[in-house]
Amino acid sequence: MSDRECPDCGIQMEQTRMSAEGVGDVYVETDRDGGFLGRLGISDYAPLDAFVCPECGLTRLYADLVE
Repeated sequence: MSDRECPDCGIQMEQTRMSAEGVGDVYVETDRDGGFLGRLGISDYAPLDAFVCPECGLTRLYADLVE
């Protein structure tokens, strides 16, 4: 999943790690009970992948919805 492009600079973003002191991995809560993600069979939580632009510093998080 390293083919992310910065919408501002138009160059490839680099995958990085996001952390907060004393906190483990960061996840996004999904709607398993009848919502769109639930109909796709996505579990309650999905891990996040972080990408940063080496030029402008824009950072984006993407939910890893592939199981």
